[in-house]
Amino acid sequence: MSTRSSGSTGFLQLIRERRTRDAIYHAKDYWDARANARTGLSRSLWPSNTYNALWDERQRDLITRTLGDWSGRRMLDVGCGTGRMTRFLASSGAREVTGVDFSETTVSAAREETLGLTESWTKQARFNTADVLKGFSHLDAKFDDVLVLGCLSVACQTADDLQLAFRNIARAVSSGGRVLVLEPIHRSPLLRRVLDLGIEEWIALANRAGLELVKADRMGFVPVRLVCSVRDVPQGLVSPIFRAGENVLDRAPFLAALSDYKLLLFRMS
Repeated sequence: MSTRSSGSTGFLQLIRERRTRDAIYHAKDYWDARANARTGLSRSLWPSNTYNALWDERQRDLITRTLGDWSGRRMLDVGCGTGRMTRFLASSGAREVTGVDFSETTVSAAREETLGLTESWTKQARFNTADVLKGFSHLDAKFDDVLVLGCLSVACQTADDLQLAFRNIARAVSSGGRVLVLEPIHRSPLLRRVLDLGIEEWIALANRAGLELVKADRMGFVPVRLVCSVRDVPQGLVSPIFRAGENVLDRAPFLAALSDYKLLLFRMS
């Protein structure tokens, strides 16, 4: 896994982006540019690839302990970026995983990165261009599980947008299927992305779409993420700090407000 520098200009660049987030984060041009300008996992994650390797591992562990065994299941990865989670799901036993993103450049990068691998499971991973606000009817398939990682909080600008997105996701899920949402859900001006809604509002809108909450969890200790995600530093320094922060979140549920990402597992009624 690459840990090369992604060319980030650091914390000041992050602040500048946050000031204009409502205009750039939901636009395809922004994500196209990131896919072209950055390297490794930073093409769809944080500027620091040292931090990204730890973040990716944590997400995989959290998804695995939430979903359990997904062998033989058909899965949809909404907002797949350059395909890191699509490839993980495919390599871990899924019958078929479709990754979708509204950025054509990002989807092309996902295909290229997957074609560069020789493992037999790569034929289970496929990629398509799709917008969660326009729906997935062109995929002509129902899925057993849908994953949505860090997509809705930037693609949706209003509660109506989020309601539409949940309805489109619900239409793509088989009866009794699961929807795992792992998103930065905040109302804080510093931490929110585009969408300014609290977690209770997310759950209520999902319920209206026919999705019933099964489980909630969290990840991404905010103080560590703010300091360590913007520039590469030696992994020997970042790793113990990152793991200590995640351990705090696991052991202290009352500190959920200090988690950047919230996990919500729904089941389709």
